[in-house]
Amino acid sequence: MSKEIQVLFLDDEESIIDGVQRLFMREAFGILATTSPDKAREALAKEKIKVVVSDQRMPEIAGVKFLREVKEKYPDVVKILFTGYTDFSAAEEAINIGEVYRFISKPWKTAELLSTIRQSIEHYDLVTRDKAHKEELELANKRLKAMYEMQKEFTSTVSHELRTPLASIKTAIDLVIKKMVGEINPEQEEILGRARNNVDRLKRLIDDILDLTKMESGKLQMNFMTDDIHRVIQEVAEAQKDVAHSRGLYLKTELDNQISKIPFDSDRIIQVLNNLLGNAIKFTKQGGITVKTQNKPAENHIVVSVHDTGKGITEADLSKLFHKFQQIESPEKNEEGGTGLGLAICKEIVTMHGGKIWVESKPGEGSAFNFILPIQERRIPV
Repeated sequence: MSKEIQVLFLDDEESIIDGVQRLFMREAFGILATTSPDKAREALAKEKIKVVVSDQRMPEIAGVKFLREVKEKYPDVVKILFTGYTDFSAAEEAINIGEVYRFISKPWKTAELLSTIRQSIEHYDLVTRDKAHKEELELANKRLKAMYEMQKEFTSTVSHELRTPLASIKTAIDLVIKKMVGEINPEQEEILGRARNNVDRLKRLIDDILDLTKMESGKLQMNFMTDDIHRVIQEVAEAQKDVAHSRGLYLKTELDNQISKIPFDSDRIIQVLNNLLGNAIKFTKQGGITVKTQNKPAENHIVVSVHDTGKGITEADLSKLFHKFQQIESPEKNEEGGTGLGLAICKEIVTMHGGKIWVESKPGEGSAFNFILPIQERRIPV
């Protein structure tokens, strides 16, 4: 059975060619040894050559020049130069400019030559495998990116298309509940009330999906103005107080009076605060919620924290937070019907301000959701 030719030797001395052929007879790979540059070129075109070994001083072509040809046509092939002692400077120069992988001096040592050729084949195999893997990864990444873009476009289109019929359904349910189209009994009113709640939940989900899609695609327009963060916090807290009190919870603020006006998008920060306060109220059964601020001018930011006295979050659940469609309770236990997108949206909004958001929590000790906003603008361009 003939062996696959993987190594090519070019030398103008027949004795060298004969010696090389005898030396490599027992190797697993095949070799082709020739004194003709033209035959060497033909072999490169026909065979899967991995290593080329060329003598430097030949009458028809210098070894460095021949190996330069090989590099231009077959850049992955490993190139080795046979040299006499007088050719060391040419060999070193060829290595330095990347024409040659290494050189072997004449007369060669059998063990050194065998070892060098084997290592060169391994080097070739490793480089080509890495190259193939890189190309596969690049192709996979392109496919994933294309699929992600299609998914975003599909999600955005479907969400927009759902808004109009959803608004019509909600209007129709409201008309019936308000008895604008006739009387209904208590049982019917209860059923319609559940339907309205589910419509509201679906609307929140659609709005969240559209927001997140815009943020991830860089299409969300932010309106940064220098404003009073404490005014915004107080407004959100006042709006949420009735909900907290209806559950027997307190909702208070502890604000650092050293904080002055800072640049932020008030509508988006209201969205963040509403989400964090809504979650805190949802998962707190007794005690209450405190919104705190802290001025850190030396670090060019302020810290806003929402503390609750709830049951806390386990370490396993902490890793789920701020990821899309992740909830720390199962949908069956979640009476409020969250979308699992709120914290992911909060993270995007805070990041677009040039800040960061994180949580500190232990089971049985409550939770603190914190985010920072820069005092001097450093937001991410959109």
